[in-house]
Amino acid sequence: MNIYRYKAIDISGKILTGFLKAQNESVAISNLTLKNLYILSIAEIPKFLSPFVPIFSAKVKNIELIEFAKNLSIMLKAGIPLTTALSDIAENMTKEKFKRVIVDLRDLVEKGVSFSEAIAYHSDVFPQIFHYLIKIGEETGRLDNSLDDIAEHFQKIEDLKTAIKRALIYPIFATVASLSAMGFWIVYVLPKIVSAMKSMDVKIPFITMVLVEVGILFQKFFYLIPFIILLIFMFFTILKKNEKFRWARSYLSFKLPIFKQIFYTRAVALFCEQMRILMGAGIPIDNALDMTADVINNEIMKRAISNAKEKILTGQGISQSLKEENIFPPLLIRLVNVGETSGRLEEQLKFLNNHYTAYLREYSARLGKVIEPVMIGVIGLFFAIVLVSLLSPLYDLISKLGRG
Repeated sequence: MNIYRYKAIDISGKILTGFLKAQNESVAISNLTLKNLYILSIAEIPKFLSPFVPIFSAKVKNIELIEFAKNLSIMLKAGIPLTTALSDIAENMTKEKFKRVIVDLRDLVEKGVSFSEAIAYHSDVFPQIFHYLIKIGEETGRLDNSLDDIAEHFQKIEDLKTAIKRALIYPIFATVASLSAMGFWIVYVLPKIVSAMKSMDVKIPFITMVLVEVGILFQKFFYLIPFIILLIFMFFTILKKNEKFRWARSYLSFKLPIFKQIFYTRAVALFCEQMRILMGAGIPIDNALDMTADVINNEIMKRAISNAKEKILTGQGISQSLKEENIFPPLLIRLVNVGETSGRLEEQLKFLNNHYTAYLREYSARLGKVIEPVMIGVIGLFFAIVLVSLLSPLYDLISKLGRG
């Protein structure tokens, strides 16, 4: 899939610019024309720049998709026609990009395009699962129910993200605060102490001199720090495209002490929720597994899901296929087996998602108490090394003065 940057004029005469994903330039032009846009220019983004496109393009957040689905569901239940409902929602929308998308949806529906197809034209905004559930809602005649399912699904995904953020906020804050304190000590305090000791002809230990030199480098080149951070960020953004790097990152996230429980539990909870909503919507098991693998940001889990899918297609049971991958927890295997046997797999997956989400919340709430002793130990060790290296020569000096 290629990325194109376009400049176009809409029917009101407003000039629009943005990015568009398409298989080729002809498809990109066709999609833009279908949205009633007159194209002024269109150009393909070089492959090496494609990882940075999301940084410069305004992204529609999950919370906005949830609000859109809920509002549209309520209006459809009230008997308001789809095009009228879309117009009313767009009128009250504050975010310009999403407003334009909703107006495009309305225009496409008015032209006779189905709502699910209109959603598919905006695959950069609406995830694939959004399109599938809308299509099922149209086929069953219960579009409002499908929108409710979409809102519930994305709310659960958002809850998982919130739990992760809550879990990581204290470690990040503690790390930044600790590094700032160490940096202040090395850059401003330590050089003054060492300077005073040198004036008394006190021999400074090697490790202390190393720290002083580091502080001097920071003082001289502090203005380069933002550029270094930006380069590191760009480097890792490009590395995300590398399969070996993604694999190493995934492996590390499942092996890191303390944090492995967060990333592993999130992946399992996301697997359960994604499979629940897809299987509940009647998506075939192989397609459901493919779509689930796409949304899980862990290469190890992705490979396990793909391997399990191949075994299931040969006639093996779902629980047994997942069990043979040796990555899914025993509780998940047991309940999936029960769901398979009883024909109530969707209910078991819902229970599992709720269970792992609740565990993630509980773990994130007590993570601070687990991290705090570790951070105190690291900071204490740093200052202990510095103080011992400073106090030992002072002790020698005092001893000499006492004997003199």
